[in-house]
Amino acid sequence: MPRMDGIAFLRKLKEHARHMFTPVIMLTTEGQEAKKQEGRAAGAKAWMVKPFNPPQLLDAVAKLLPA
Repeated sequence: MPRMDGIAFLRKLKEHARHMFTPVIMLTTEGQEAKKQEGRAAGAKAWMVKPFNPPQLLDAVAKLLPA
């Protein structure tokens, strides 16, 4: 993204009351544990590293959607 990375975007998103509880899955090339922790602290509910397995992504989405 030209002006901010995904974690910065997530922080801005979570500043808005409307999106405070919106579940977010980070899909990224970053796999380091420190980045994952930073993402969790920013509000990410799941973290997937590219290349990803589509069924695994669908499973993560299903787990985050209300029943």
